[in-house]
Amino acid sequence: MTGLRCADVEARFVDVVDGRLDPADSVRFHSHIEGCAACRERAALWRALAPRLRDAEPPGPDPMATRRMQVEIERRLAGAVAAAPARRWRLWWAPTFGLVAAAAVVAIWIRVGGPQRAPIVGYAAFRTLSGDVRVGDQPSQAAARVPVGAPIALSAGAVVELALDGGAALRVDGPARLTLEGSARDVAVRLGDGKLGAKVTHRQPGETFAVITRDLRVDVRGTAFSVVASGAGSRVDVSEGQVAVVLPDGRTNLVSAGGAFDSSAAAEDEEPATAPVPAPADSDRGPGCAEVARSCQATARAVRASMRGGDSERALRMLADARRARSGDASCGGSACDDELRYLHAEALNQAGRFDDAVASYRALDRRGAPAAMRQNALYAAAQIERRQGHLAAAAADFERAAAAHGALHEEALVGAMESARAAGDAPRARALAARYLEEFPRGLGAPAARKLVGDGPPR
Repeated sequence: MTGLRCADVEARFVDVVDGRLDPADSVRFHSHIEGCAACRERAALWRALAPRLRDAEPPGPDPMATRRMQVEIERRLAGAVAAAPARRWRLWWAPTFGLVAAAAVVAIWIRVGGPQRAPIVGYAAFRTLSGDVRVGDQPSQAAARVPVGAPIALSAGAVVELALDGGAALRVDGPARLTLEGSARDVAVRLGDGKLGAKVTHRQPGETFAVITRDLRVDVRGTAFSVVASGAGSRVDVSEGQVAVVLPDGRTNLVSAGGAFDSSAAAEDEEPATAPVPAPADSDRGPGCAEVARSCQATARAVRASMRGGDSERALRMLADARRARSGDASCGGSACDDELRYLHAEALNQAGRFDDAVASYRALDRRGAPAAMRQNALYAAAQIERRQGHLAAAAADFERAAAAHGALHEEALVGAMESARAAGDAPRARALAARYLEEFPRGLGAPAARKLVGDGPPR
């Protein structure tokens, strides 16, 4: 016989299939299997299985994964060689162990290093970009969709333009941080830092578009504007149309084309434009009335501070205490500060989510002798709540009353009345309001919708 044992022959099966045996070993190998039926059967099995196993191998990994696999295989083979008791066992186990190690590393690569599931994309895409722009922790590129809720970071000098579904466009200059929230119907852009410029096409009824910073919210329907946000505050500049800048305490400042609003320049106790607080009472009303006026102003400041902090319930308690303190004392009469407290009461109810009570309080401010601007703001706020609640006929009526006050919200109130009447199914009233709007604002933001209602076709 040849002197080879069955174990020696089995250790050479892979080498035989691959043609790696030298002539002398090949003669001894074949001499053994010719006289050993068991080894001959196993050799035939190896010859049949090896090609099939190689044909079933998955596509090769990328170069980086290949290098990781090589390092891992070399490390594991070095450990196996050091632990092997004899050369013949090393020769048999080395190829087998190598195949097992390779399969394990490929499995790890597929689970950890393979392609990850793509996030759900949102309603915007990068139109152009330059510099370092990242979405989450990944660099981005032009034409990529932006996932809702994913943080976008721009390094210094980077510039990106985003196209939003529906026609709006954003430009952001780095360094900046922002996040797109909401949906294509209710867009919300949360700007942490940096400069954002927006050009927003006219929104359809019920659609919203807002830019939110640390200290204000910019609500738009269709306009061009920019917002700069930093730790020191926010600045809004409007180049076309008009926006509403809403502060945390509920105060609203309307900014028209050519105007600006800077939150860092606003005084801590700035009074709303809707209800200016006068100087203390005239001397002919006596020192007691002057003290009442000062107390009223102090209450207004405290209430606004509570609302800025989001504590509307505390604001309502302070207002109730102020009313009780003044009950039964009509010697000083009413004042603009009293009107402001009434308006703050309605705003606090709105902030607290007590919408029916808020609507009643807003409507109570529509009275003879009240400041016209405050009346218009109150009626407009009531109509907005009613429209959200689906009370469209009531909303249309309050929008019309707000428009009749002829304040800064006149155009917006007309649009609200027109759209609410249309949504309520009152086509004749909607057409009449649309015709009135076109007479007063032929090139206004609501002109396309108004022309459609009156049957003039698309805007010219």
